[in-house]
Amino acid sequence: MLNYILRRFNLLVTTLLVLTLLAYVLEYNLLAEGPGADFWAGYLVFMRQLLQGDFGISSATGMPVLDALNQYFPATLELCLAAFIISLVVGIPVGTLAALRQGRWQDALILSSTLLGYSIPVFWLGLLLVMFFSLNLGWLPVSGQLSLLYDIPTVTGFMLIDTLLADSDYRMSAFLDALRHLILPALVLSIVPTTEVIRQIRSALVEVLKQNYIRAALTKGLSKTQVALRHGLRNAFPLAVPTLGLQLGPVLTSAMMTEIVFDWPGLGRWLLTSIAQQDYMAIRGGTLAIATFTVTASVLTDIFSTLIYPTRRKAFYVKQG
Repeated sequence: MLNYILRRFNLLVTTLLVLTLLAYVLEYNLLAEGPGADFWAGYLVFMRQLLQGDFGISSATGMPVLDALNQYFPATLELCLAAFIISLVVGIPVGTLAALRQGRWQDALILSSTLLGYSIPVFWLGLLLVMFFSLNLGWLPVSGQLSLLYDIPTVTGFMLIDTLLADSDYRMSAFLDALRHLILPALVLSIVPTTEVIRQIRSALVEVLKQNYIRAALTKGLSKTQVALRHGLRNAFPLAVPTLGLQLGPVLTSAMMTEIVFDWPGLGRWLLTSIAQQDYMAIRGGTLAIATFTVTASVLTDIFSTLIYPTRRKAFYVKQG
């Protein structure tokens, strides 16, 4: 098992080195002072700067790119985590229902709905929800992360946590206000991962329900639903974890458009603004941060699923001989 973990971390380091090399190639082509510039010596300087936290200075704002990343990335992460929580809360029971009703009209309806949800453009859905819940009904805020009425100091960068940590009499009202601001963008961003959770849970649970120990549990008088909830999900969920971990990339991509629609002060909106301003240092720092986070999360998810799922460990040991 240690060899497996070391191999995954080796893959992580190799991938990150390739990403930094690609980023440096772009910088070298744009900023190199002629053909005589030493490519590899410049790359070593570039890597040393990255390891020291020097991502350059933004040409648009004049502030260090690392400071901008520390400012905007927590808001994006908060939005993505909220979307993933919604996708799990909705996707696991719906996927379980689809597996239990395999081949019936409920299954067909759920699969059709997932296909529709996966196909809906994020920005179009976001605008529709803003028009309905914000402009027509007035239930939820149109944009932003918190109302201007509240002055909340930044501690963690996660607005929900910072409102609770604030030393003020209105912290609970500020928390509720931040939660209201989070609902619409999180719902929009959760559409795609929710469809993937439903599909993966359904597929994994269908396979698990075919196993002999499931048939043995059914012979004891338990219903199919009881068996699925007690034994099936516990073994089906680890099968779906690696694929769900790969959804971080698409979610972060969708977060960019979501942040634009809802004027969410996150990394995606900042990066798109930097692209419009041709702020190369900010673009480089933002893309490296997103790529690093996505690759790292995917590798850690793969390691975690192997640790908790015995079958994957056995398959690894078989390959080892």
